[in-house]
Amino acid sequence: MQSAFVISIITISVELKGSKRMIQRQIEEMFMGAGYRFLQGRREEIRIYYRYYQEGFHAVIAVDQTRGYGMTPEQKLYMEEWVMSNFYHPQGVLSDFPEGFPVYRVEVLTLLIGGAEEQVRALCAACHNTWAYQPKEGRVIIYENQPGEFYGLRRMLEGIRTVAYTREQFSIPYVTIGMIVLNVLIFLVLEFLGNTYDAEFVAKYGGMYPTLVSEEHQWWRLLTAGFIHFGVSHLFNNMIILYAIGERLERSVGAIRMFVVYMVSLLGGSLCSYEMMLLTGDYAVSAGASGAVYGIIGGFLWLLLLHRGHLEGISARRLVFSILLMVYFGFSSSGIDNWAHIGGLVSGFLMTAILYHRKCQKY
Repeated sequence: MQSAFVISIITISVELKGSKRMIQRQIEEMFMGAGYRFLQGRREEIRIYYRYYQEGFHAVIAVDQTRGYGMTPEQKLYMEEWVMSNFYHPQGVLSDFPEGFPVYRVEVLTLLIGGAEEQVRALCAACHNTWAYQPKEGRVIIYENQPGEFYGLRRMLEGIRTVAYTREQFSIPYVTIGMIVLNVLIFLVLEFLGNTYDAEFVAKYGGMYPTLVSEEHQWWRLLTAGFIHFGVSHLFNNMIILYAIGERLERSVGAIRMFVVYMVSLLGGSLCSYEMMLLTGDYAVSAGASGAVYGIIGGFLWLLLLHRGHLEGISARRLVFSILLMVYFGFSSSGIDNWAHIGGLVSGFLMTAILYHRKCQKY
């Protein structure tokens, strides 16, 4: 199964943003772990986290200034008014509010993340309820005439560097890297033995072919096929996607869950491909890690849904659109085992949902 060119383009664009999203991801997980919900602001750098209490809300406007954006006092005032318009309403206007949900009080704090020190100091001096947070030092800066605490937020922010920042900055995605190394080593061995572009050669050394599975009962091919590739470009596309998405999924769900999701997706993709070949009678040698890779994408989609549709600057809507585009590309092109992709995608999504879940806040 040959990886779609569209997959590579989309995933590489996500990978380039990864290092710049780390601080935003850590802060997002901090809020979510404390029971906050998420609302996207008018700019990509502005994210709103809110939590219901009694008859009102605590809302934090988190402004990511680590990539050059600088908020002005006028923009801050506008964002506060926009937040108030979404929350302060007799019935509430957000989509997840129950009907008749009363909101009588909203308390808003603006959190400036990074940015030039002089600009941050000037904005804090000109505006109320504004804090600064320097992620590299893990330091919360509260200037004069600003609130000294905001419902435990200061303590949570100060804990990011000692817990989340250190753990995630230096953690190694062992399973993701291990699978990449294994796939590359197998490819190099097969390249030494023969021609990996040749379907008969691939079938001889473990590729999946329906007759060999059903009549010869070589069920192990459903597994081994996932570690064999048709040429270097097939291998490269799959591995770059695996690293770009896999390391994020592994960091979120852990190494053991990542391994289970990968293997179940691989088998799910192979089984789906096998069954569809038997059903249609269109037999072909199938090989490649695409089923497992699509499973990793499906697992990441589950994470996005858990995080209210946004994680690391990626939205669920964007990812679903990308998946649909990739599936369309697969069906409209020759030489692509699209049913293996679909089987892996569904298997990865379901397995991640089974293995990784958390309690959602209820009003």
